[in-house]
Amino acid sequence: MKRVAVFAALCALVVAACSGEKEPSVSPPKLTDGRVNMAKVGGRPIPVFEFNCVVAEKEAKVVGARVMYATGPDGFKPAQGNDKPALVAPKTLDGQYVASQHQLRGTVDPAKLEELATYLNGADAQVAFQWEVDWKAPDSEEVYKQRSPIFTTTNATIAAAGLATEVPGGR
Repeated sequence: MKRVAVFAALCALVVAACSGEKEPSVSPPKLTDGRVNMAKVGGRPIPVFEFNCVVAEKEAKVVGARVMYATGPDGFKPAQGNDKPALVAPKTLDGQYVASQHQLRGTVDPAKLEELATYLNGADAQVAFQWEVDWKAPDSEEVYKQRSPIFTTTNATIAAAGLATEVPGGR
């Protein structure tokens, strides 16, 4: 009976070791300081908004980005028990990584996203958002995903170009 138990334990170890899941050789990028800004030209605001996030890439290489957002006061579910906070019915917007500024950007062009741009410009605007990046280690071609914390902001914070509030409880 002991031999069967030892054999079963060894089989489980071999299966786990050969599952193909390999840990990356470097730490994932760190995503912080989320905000939504209204773009300005000549010091005057225009109705183009940007979702932003600061990236500490370290040795990892960002190869893709997108921002997920949910509008309204109930845009996210808070952390409960072992569950992390989550966006409610999120929509996705393509993102761009600007390496020279260590920043992710997702532009809300009112010509393409008129409803969202109008909403963000409204006095009662509330939005929750989260960044997701695809990244690689320098010694690998495997692509990993990393998500930021969830951030929330309001029209007053957007108009002042202030930092969004990070939702506690998860990455």
